[in-house]
Amino acid sequence: MKKIAQKTLLSLLALTAFESAFALDSGAQNLTTTIGATDYFKITCAGDTDHLNFKLFENGVTAAPVVITELPPTLPQVLNVTLAKLKLTAATSAIAAGTNKEVALKGGNGAYTLTLDTFGTNLTLKTAQTYSVQYQCLNAAKTITAGSSTLVKLGVESTTKSLANNKTAKYAINCTGKTDSLKVKITNKTAVVKPMPTIIPIIPVIPAVSVSSGNLTAQVIKGANAQNTIGDVLDIQEGNGDYSVMVNSPINAAKTYSFQYSCLNTKNFEAKTSPFQLLQNQ
Repeated sequence: MKKIAQKTLLSLLALTAFESAFALDSGAQNLTTTIGATDYFKITCAGDTDHLNFKLFENGVTAAPVVITELPPTLPQVLNVTLAKLKLTAATSAIAAGTNKEVALKGGNGAYTLTLDTFGTNLTLKTAQTYSVQYQCLNAAKTITAGSSTLVKLGVESTTKSLANNKTAKYAINCTGKTDSLKVKITNKTAVVKPMPTIIPIIPVIPAVSVSSGNLTAQVIKGANAQNTIGDVLDIQEGNGDYSVMVNSPINAAKTYSFQYSCLNTKNFEAKTSPFQLLQNQ
């Protein structure tokens, strides 16, 4: 009998730990002083749910700031490049800050036109973009041939140049000496803009303490079954489906609160519990 009692106690302790580990928490919620103010929520239970276990907690809220570093990246400034010769064109787009791309055009000897623009760039960044260009006139064997340009000597990176938003830059490159194709490398030297960390409040942590003041009440409804909280704990046995939760204050006092809930089967093991939906916030 002693061994059986010990096993039963261990089973109950394990079950309690299992339930608490799977209870979902609403985080901090606030009810205003407006007369008739009520917060509505929807909780959906699935699987082999037998009943919804609901606990309401009031007061005891402590909030602390936290630095969020995982912010969305700032959209970059970009350069677009088009290389043209008569009716032949080749293009590359969206060369982001701190990157480079190459564009090539097989047009033989003669004059090529290199055009750079900033279409699609991040216009909130007002500073001009900086870049450099390097070109090579190549024969069929990919050996450098002769050429001249408004940019720089053949095969050498140009000095850093600038281009303001909504502006276009054009350059002429002339290839000679049995040229088969022209290859141009564009490096966007604009500094990469990193987002600044922002301090925002984390969801307050609410200690699991019973409602002591009695200023808030919660009602859980499913079908024709509606139950009010007794103290801070409520079980409503209505199986799978949507449960409506209504939180209000009889004395119209502004209160911060939270709640925890679990969809449980007949053995008090966790069934499928979905995150709550906030339907009305007052």
